[in-house]
Amino acid sequence: MESDKIRVITRAFAILGHLAKERRPLGVTEIASAVALPKATVYRILDTLDSERAVINRGGMYELGPVTLLLADAYRRQVGFSETARPHLLSLSNRTKETIHLFVYERGEFYYLDKIESPYQVRMHSRVGGRASLFRLSAGKALLAEFSPEDLKELHEPLPAEVAAEFPEIRSRGYAIDDEQNEHGLRCVGAAIIDAAGRPRGGVSVSAPVYRFPQTLLGEYGALVRDAAAAISREISGFEEVWDSGGRTAG
Repeated sequence: MESDKIRVITRAFAILGHLAKERRPLGVTEIASAVALPKATVYRILDTLDSERAVINRGGMYELGPVTLLLADAYRRQVGFSETARPHLLSLSNRTKETIHLFVYERGEFYYLDKIESPYQVRMHSRVGGRASLFRLSAGKALLAEFSPEDLKELHEPLPAEVAAEFPEIRSRGYAIDDEQNEHGLRCVGAAIIDAAGRPRGGVSVSAPVYRFPQTLLGEYGALVRDAAAAISREISGFEEVWDSGGRTAG
């Protein structure tokens, strides 16, 4: 009986996850096909989720409901630095006019926590709440460069040698570079966010198409993102002297 309850919960989360991924109203048939469940099972679960306002039924087409927004907001508040980081993200956006991302690291996974779109027509396809690459994105590499050997053991995949080889330079300049490694035609710079205990908690990055982000701007944007991450780290840790202009200081 207990295993049946767990199975229902697992299936409900699979349905919610698919709705979140698609970001559009979906019918029972399409959902059932995507999550590999019988239509009758999906319908029963959706009916329950609808009664709890986790989904909304609009004439047989389902989308996420207000309860999921409450849960997402609660998680963002629980993480602690989303609201603190927002003014710094806005400042980066104003100065670069490019896409700004905020990331959080949790138990071996890297997630998009916040995003400010570029005002330009060509934009990034990332979404808040989605998983991000630790090994290819600049903010992910910047975070990994701050990991202890114990932290590295928590990773779900082995650390690539070519990523580890970048760590000395990342630590020296205070930011990492993704030069079309995650996606062809896109370049980004990112820096790690550190909490009061010295633990890497997340990251912040500036991303843009390469034609708007030439290599000559790497130093300028890198310094901006490094300083933003440093300011966020100071504010969430409660200390004003944790960082200097070149990266994290001792202590």
